[in-house]
Amino acid sequence: MEYAFISHASAVEATWSLARAKGFSPLDDEGIWMLPSPEHCVTTQEALEQLMEMDGFKGLGLRSRPIDLLVPTVSSRSRGKLLTCHVWNGFFPERAFIRVHERVFVSSPLFTVLQLALAPHPSRLSRRLAEEAAAEDARIRHELGMEGAAAAAQELLAWEAIAREARAIRTMTDFAGTYRPATSPRDGTSYDTAPLMTCDDLKSFLDSQPSMRGARKGYGVAARAFDRSGSPMETALALLLTLPVEMGGFGLPRPALNRSVPLSPTDRGLTSQEEMIADLCWEHEGLVIEYDSWERHGRLGAAKIAKDHARANSLTALGWKTLTVGYAQVASVQGMALLARQAARLLGCELAESTDLQKIWRSRLHALLMPQDERHA
Repeated sequence: MEYAFISHASAVEATWSLARAKGFSPLDDEGIWMLPSPEHCVTTQEALEQLMEMDGFKGLGLRSRPIDLLVPTVSSRSRGKLLTCHVWNGFFPERAFIRVHERVFVSSPLFTVLQLALAPHPSRLSRRLAEEAAAEDARIRHELGMEGAAAAAQELLAWEAIAREARAIRTMTDFAGTYRPATSPRDGTSYDTAPLMTCDDLKSFLDSQPSMRGARKGYGVAARAFDRSGSPMETALALLLTLPVEMGGFGLPRPALNRSVPLSPTDRGLTSQEEMIADLCWEHEGLVIEYDSWERHGRLGAAKIAKDHARANSLTALGWKTLTVGYAQVASVQGMALLARQAARLLGCELAESTDLQKIWRSRLHALLMPQDERHA
């Protein structure tokens, strides 16, 4: 019997589909310590096609191609339009897989984040990817008014390495958030859901086997990701503001996300709400950034908007410095940069200077992290 071990980006897709089902436990431990021998793993396009006809596979919602699978040896690896194999020949820590079918295992959120963090730095780009990367670089340089030579090959490769790390950090923050991203044009983003994991869960996962391949990178992802983000836009704002300049971020101090603002008995006379939750909160510096989304705020009508305004007024009356952000304000790099400058002023710090290359990477990071549809932000 051949078993499929779904991994990487395909495991992300499968996790979000599974997370919408009742009774889903994202950290189930199936006791898989290592992959079986190649003859017992799905390693070919033909074997995967046969497995995909089974009902248990169809419910995973895997729309993207090729599908990522783990295999135990380099010789058993194959690549095609339907399947991409990734070699893993070491041991697994506990909580690495969720069994969704007799023959199908999905990498747990913990193990999936580690796989994304482990993605090797590319040594070369395919002709198509190189042409696309060069064209995007030229477009950004033109928008920024930069003159001079086009990006060198090593610069394009360096960005690919940054992008892979940023995707792992974003996925970790998504999994640790209280929302479920839209998985298809028909689905909306789901809010006020239980996190699938926390940053501390990932650290404990790595602590259980500290010599495991990729542990150092995994710790780095856990240190830069956030717990309890309330929406895809909150994730984008937090990461763009705080990731280091070397990655294209603005390098600001880290806030807490969705923090309950402490209220004294005297303070309660200045607010109409029993509890106020701040989207991005720098408690020591007294700064709050609030994101007003179309889906969670404007779509719900005047009563919800009035409640948001009352909360902002209460925060101001309590002495908090409050910045309110809408999608249109930060949908461009220029708008995001203005917000970063405003936040830096109120935090009492200065933004680090960026080189021309880092400015290009900032545009790329913005495009990578920013939700493209306001309705799902």
